[in-house]
Amino acid sequence: MKVARKIERSSTRRARLGAYLATGVGAIGIGTSAEAGVISIDLTGYTADNLGLANGGFGLFYFIPGNTIFAVSSYSGNTGLSLQSPNGGGILATTGNGAFDTPINNGPGVVVGPSSGSFVGSYLPTVFKNNLRTVSDFGPNSFLGFKTSAGRYGYIEVLWTASTNTFKLVSAAYESDVGVAIQTPSGAPVPEPASGAVVALLMGGTALRQWRKKRQASQEACNEGLAS
Repeated sequence: MKVARKIERSSTRRARLGAYLATGVGAIGIGTSAEAGVISIDLTGYTADNLGLANGGFGLFYFIPGNTIFAVSSYSGNTGLSLQSPNGGGILATTGNGAFDTPINNGPGVVVGPSSGSFVGSYLPTVFKNNLRTVSDFGPNSFLGFKTSAGRYGYIEVLWTASTNTFKLVSAAYESDVGVAIQTPSGAPVPEPASGAVVALLMGGTALRQWRKKRQASQEACNEGLAS
């Protein structure tokens, strides 16, 4: 009877080991999985100061599907960017539609959706600086909310320094489903896939050592029982 109990407990420990190792594999999956429904925008080539525009220049950019980014760099007193729909009008989230209105600075973990501000109007409210006012600095973890012409909400992480009249794009994403709000990144550190893999391996190694020690102790106890 004692031997049967020892064998049963050993099988239970092996099952627990499998669970520990499965937890490690899960940790790798969590570290590398993408958030469902949120599509990252490739900003390769669009991260230079003022989108690479010369002082006094303007340009059109197309990194948001179906929409046009209009950017200016000290052009007619304006510096900044706006999102243009095919029918015209800026659709970055702003405090209103007038020249004194400003783009809304969303922090980390903020939901961008229908109630996030005004998504219609001229481009003037969306620029950081015009002849009538200058927006305060947008530091790290600052996000502009936008709504595409198709009705998808998104964000653009951007830096703005008023003293140098410079803005810079950092990252951008949008929600794949029309009319569904999106949340800006929380700012919490996310382990890199390599780091997650190391953690998982350490977890698995620790579990394996514990299992071997318990198995050895169980075997010794079993041998003692047989000898008696």
